[in-house]
Amino acid sequence: MIQQYRKSRSWCDELSAGTRKQRSGILQQQEDENGDVPYAAIKRKDVEDGIMARTENQGRHFYDTMRGVFKWAVDNEHHDRNPTDGIKVKKDNGDGHLAWPIDLIEQFEKRWPIGSRQRLIFDVYLYIGLRRGDAARLGKQHIRRGTVHLMTEKSQGKMPIYVPVHPALAASIKACPSRGLAIIAKPDGTNFSKESVGNLFREAVEAAGIPVTKRGSKDKGYSGHGLRKASATIAAESGATEAELNAMFGWSGHQMAQLYTRKADRRRLAARAMAKWARPSSEDAVEAFDLEYLQLETERAENAA
Repeated sequence: MIQQYRKSRSWCDELSAGTRKQRSGILQQQEDENGDVPYAAIKRKDVEDGIMARTENQGRHFYDTMRGVFKWAVDNEHHDRNPTDGIKVKKDNGDGHLAWPIDLIEQFEKRWPIGSRQRLIFDVYLYIGLRRGDAARLGKQHIRRGTVHLMTEKSQGKMPIYVPVHPALAASIKACPSRGLAIIAKPDGTNFSKESVGNLFREAVEAAGIPVTKRGSKDKGYSGHGLRKASATIAAESGATEAELNAMFGWSGHQMAQLYTRKADRRRLAARAMAKWARPSSEDAVEAFDLEYLQLETERAENAA
C-alpha cells in the first residue's frame, strides 16, 4: 500500500518536496519493520504506540504521515477505515524554535562581520525571514526593484512573498559578490543545497558561542528558523498587521500571524498598563523604582549563579 501511495497524486502533487523527504524516512522504516503486516490489520493502538515510542515532535510527524497514508487508502477504497481517527496529538504551539533575542543577534554579528558567508546567511534569515530551503535557492533573479519576489518551497510555488530588501541585507549581499545568480553561493557561483546551508549556519552559530540544539538532547538551542521567528517578532512589535506579516512570511489564513501580533499586543498593553499604574495614596512617600540598581543586582545574581 505504501508503494502505491507514493505513486499517487496525494503524494506527488499535494506534498512539498521537503515534506515528502521527511515522510519518506518514516514510511521506509515502517516498510522495513512491518512490511509483512497486512495493512488491514493495523489498528488505532498500533498508531498510538508508534507515537508514544517517539519524541513529541517525532510523534507528531509520525501521526501526520500515517494519517496521510490511510486517508488516501480510504478515499481510494483500499481500506474501509482510518486507524488514526480519534487520536489526539499535542499540537505544535509554534514555540519549537527559540526566537533569537537582540543580545544574541548582536553577539553573532560581532563574531561574523559583513563580508563573511556566515553573516550573509544570517542576514538572509533575519531580514527576509526565509525558511532554510528558500534561503538556499534565493538568487539575484528573485530581487526586482529592491524587493524580493519568491514563491515559497513549502507552498509548492503557490504562495509568494514580497519583502523589500533591507539596507543591511543589501550591504551584506554587496560584500559577498558571486559569479552566478545565487545569493548564498559556492565558489563557482551556484547554490548550496539547503542541507549545506543549514550545516554552515549551525557551525557559525556554535563558533559565535551561541548554543544550538544537540541531536538527541531536550535542551533547545538557536537555529535559522529561530531567526525567522525573531524577524516576525520584530515586525509585529514594530506594528506590522496580520496581512503584512502574511505577505512577508508567506503564510495563509490568520493563525501564524495572530501568534505574533497577539504577543506584540500583549506587550504593548502591558507597557501602557504599567505607565498608568499607581499605588493608592498613603501618608508615606512612595519611592520610585531604581531600575539601574535593579539591573545591577540582577546581573550580580546571575554571575554568582
